[in-house]
Amino acid sequence: MGIKVFAGLVLLGAALSAQTVTPEAAGLPALRGVYLRSPAGWLGLPDKPLMPFENGTAKWLLGFGKSDAIADFPGPHAAVQTSQLKPTFYMRGFPPTSGIYLVREVQKAEHREIRMPVSRDFIEWAHLRPSDLVAIETRHAGDNVTALTPRDNLKPGEYGIVTAFDPNVDLIRVIFDFGVNP
Repeated sequence: MGIKVFAGLVLLGAALSAQTVTPEAAGLPALRGVYLRSPAGWLGLPDKPLMPFENGTAKWLLGFGKSDAIADFPGPHAAVQTSQLKPTFYMRGFPPTSGIYLVREVQKAEHREIRMPVSRDFIEWAHLRPSDLVAIETRHAGDNVTALTPRDNLKPGEYGIVTAFDPNVDLIRVIFDFGVNP
């Protein structure tokens, strides 16, 4: 194979693997993640595994019932804060078919937490409470990119975007948290 044919194949492969995005998502980083556009450019939200742990209450220890599991995150505020009351986030690499949720976190003095009721069904062991979920709208924003916007303005506080880490394994979830501080 000649050098010109090889170079042509390399260029063709690069062109086929290029990802297209809508104009609103132009310049979005190519790495998998959740991003928010700021005046300084794209901000990546840090990700954390969503790992709830059950509280060992006396009721639970004596076998009279279960308590909620709690997923907690260090610090009273997320690393990324926005003054936008209705921000649009861009998710690259997380298909909407995996389930995407916007959940309000409860602020404590030294941490933030999400309470999750526990089920006896292993498949849905700990799940998000409907009262903590915020209604969202999603739309296609390019190859492997989903735009996510809350339906209504967010109240000041701490939030997280929750989705499956791997679309083939729903049990392992990841959270990208942020705060709204107008």
